[in-house]
Amino acid sequence: MLTMSNIEELVTDISRFEAIISEWDESQRCVVVGLQRSIEELHKEALTRLIKSLKQESMTALRHAVEDEVVYGVLLYHELVKQPLQQRIQIALDEVRPGLNNHYGDVELVAVKPPDTVEVRLTGSCSHCAASNLTLSELVEQTIQDHCPEIKQVVAVR
Repeated sequence: MLTMSNIEELVTDISRFEAIISEWDESQRCVVVGLQRSIEELHKEALTRLIKSLKQESMTALRHAVEDEVVYGVLLYHELVKQPLQQRIQIALDEVRPGLNNHYGDVELVAVKPPDTVEVRLTGSCSHCAASNLTLSELVEQTIQDHCPEIKQVVAVR
């Protein structure tokens, strides 16, 4: 089993190799990228099959495995797990913030109400703006739903 020190070494090696490859000509980089893509697809397929097998045998074992930060990171890289809901909501809000900030407004997450509702608060000039309902539905709600399809309702609270 790899230690944190070994993992940090691997990450350093990857960064070093990426720096070397970045200086190669385009055709050489294409070969490396093709090799990398093929290896990653093979790993993704193997991990997908492993997850399916584990799901049939023991969801507890699968959940326990995903709690390991290295396992979680690799599965996240291969898009086999999602980031936690709260984190995806924050990413969505961070995406809309620059537009709101241009109008001296902002948005903050108030609560996540399972199974499908999020409460947000528009602040600054957005909290009193006549177009705040439009901002909420057209910008904030749509962006949250793009990142979190399981969210069906975004509610503004004061």
